Amino acid sequence: MAKRFINNRDEIVLEAVDGLIKATPNITRLDGYPDIKVVVRSDWDKNAGKVSVICGGGSGHEPSFAGFVAEGFLTAAVCGNVFASPSQDAVLAAIVATTGPAGCLLVCMNYTGDRFCFGIAAARAKNEYGLNVQLLVVSDDVAIPDAKQPRGLAGTLFVLKVAGAAAAAGVGLDAVLAEAEATSKNVRSLGVSFGMCTQPGDAKQAERMAEDEMEVGLGIHGEPGYKKMKLASADDIAKLISESLLKTVSAGAELAIMIGNLGSVTPMEMSLFTNSLLKYMKAELLVGPAPLMTSLDMNGLQVSILQLDAPWMKDRLLSSTSARAWPVATPPNAPTLLAMPLKAPPAKESSPVRDEAVEAPIRKACEALIAAAAELNELDSKVGDGDCGNTMKQGAEMVLALLPEVSTSSPKAVLTAIGNRLDKLGGSSGVLLSIMFTTMAGTVGGDSKWSRETIGHAFFEGVATIMRVGGAEVGMRTMVDVLQPVSEAMRTSASGADIVKLAQEKADATAQIKTTKFGRSQYLSEESLTGFKDPGCVAAAIVLKALAEALAC
Repeated sequence: MAKRFINNRDEIVLEAVDGLIKATPNITRLDGYPDIKVVVRSDWDKNAGKVSVICGGGSGHEPSFAGFVAEGFLTAAVCGNVFASPSQDAVLAAIVATTGPAGCLLVCMNYTGDRFCFGIAAARAKNEYGLNVQLLVVSDDVAIPDAKQPRGLAGTLFVLKVAGAAAAAGVGLDAVLAEAEATSKNVRSLGVSFGMCTQPGDAKQAERMAEDEMEVGLGIHGEPGYKKMKLASADDIAKLISESLLKTVSAGAELAIMIGNLGSVTPMEMSLFTNSLLKYMKAELLVGPAPLMTSLDMNGLQVSILQLDAPWMKDRLLSSTSARAWPVATPPNAPTLLAMPLKAPPAKESSPVRDEAVEAPIRKACEALIAAAAELNELDSKVGDGDCGNTMKQGAEMVLALLPEVSTSSPKAVLTAIGNRLDKLGGSSGVLLSIMFTTMAGTVGGDSKWSRETIGHAFFEGVATIMRVGGAEVGMRTMVDVLQPVSEAMRTSASGADIVKLAQEKADATAQIKTTKFGRSQYLSEESLTGFKDPGCVAAAIVLKALAEALAC
C-alpha cells in the first residue's frame, strides 16, 4: 500500500475540505456531509447584485477547485469523491446557496459524469427555484487530433479566472457568460507524465510505462495518455508541448501560459522546465509554475495556453483575487543581470619571489601527509567513511602544486593561495581548512615577514574562526582537539618540540573520548569510538611534527 498521511480512507475528502477551510480566510461549507461537499465564500451576499460563479468535479485535483473559492474567482466549489463527479444534489445546493437575482454561471469540464450532474442541476435550479443559471462546458485538451469531445483540463482555470473577475466587476450574467465562452474557445492544454497516480489508501498499481517511457496527452484521472514516447529531456519535452499547442492558435498570437504541476514534480524541476518552455514559446503573461490542477501524486506536468484576442482578457487575468492558490499572472521576467561584485581571482604571478627556507618545511609536511594516507584511511574506516587519508593526500598535493606559482617569501601570498586552493578540496575538512588559511591571510599584512610571532597570531585567529563557523569545541573528536591547544601554545615561548609533544598527546587523547554530540562521531556508539584516535587530529599532529623537524626549532 502506498504510504499516505490519511486516517479513514472513506473520509479523506471530508477531512481535506475541513482542513482547507480552517486554513483559509472567508470560506466555509454547506452543512451537508457526507454526501454534499460544497465550499462557499463566507463573505458572499447573493442579494448584492453580483453573478455567482461555480465550478467543481471530483477531488484529487487540489487546489482545484475549492482552493480557488475567493473574491475575484469562484463563489463556490462542488467536491465529489476522489476522481468522481459530485452528485446533482450537491451541485444544486451550491447554486441555490449562492445565487441571487443576478444569476449564476455554472462551469464544468468536459467529462460525461460532470456534464450530466451539472446539466441536471442547472435545469432543476431553473425549474424548482426559478434561478437564472447558465452552463458552460470547457474542452481544452489538444492531445487527440480532431477529437469530437476534447477533455477538460487545467485550462479551465483561465476560464474561471476571467469569469470570476468579470463577476467581481459587477457585469451581468450574459456578459460574464460571453467572456467565459470567448476564453474557453481560446484555451488549449497538453500534459506529459512519467508515471501513474495512486489513490490514497490503495496499493500501488503496476506501472504501465517502462522506465524509459513517458505518456503524452493524458487526462487528470490517471487514464492513459494519447501515446507513449521514449523518455526525453526537459528541453525536448518543452519543444514537443509547445509545437503541439502553437499549431492550434494563430501565428504570432499573444499568449498567456500556465504551467501546472500534476502532483509530485519537484519545485526545482518545475522551474527548470519553465526555463525550457520559454525557449520555445513567448508568453505575454505567465501563470505558475505551480500545483494548480493536480492528479494526486502524478509525476507529470501540464501546460495550458490562452490566446489573448482581446485586451479585456489580459485585464481579467491581471485583476486582483484573494485566492491564495492562484499565482499572480505576470510577464516573464527578463532582468538585467548585475555585475559580479567579487574581485577577479588573483592572476598567476609571472615572476614569483620564492624562498626555499619557507618551501622546504611546507614540502616536508605535505610529503608526510601523503605518506600517511593509508594509515589515516585505516583509522578513519573505524570511525568514519575511510577517506580521511585520501582527502589529506589530495590537499597536500594541491599545496605542493601551488608552491612554484606563488611568492613564498610573502606569508600573505602563501596563506591566500593555500586558502583559495583548499576550497576546492571538498568535504567539511576542505572547507574548514580553507576558512582557517583565508582567515590567517587576512590577519597578516601585505608586507609582513615570516616569523613565529606573525604566524602564531594568525594561526590563533584562524583556529578561532573555524571553531566559531564549524561549531566544534575541544573534546568533540575533531581537528580542533589538536589545533586549539597548539594555537594557544604558539603564542607562548613553548619550543617546537614541546608543541609537537602537545599535539601528539592531544591526538592520542581522542581515543579515550567515548561520547560526543558533534560531527559524525555523534552517530557512533561508545564501543565504536573507544580506543580509536580521531584521524583528523592524527593528521594535524603529523603536519606539526614534520614542520618542527624541518625548521629544527
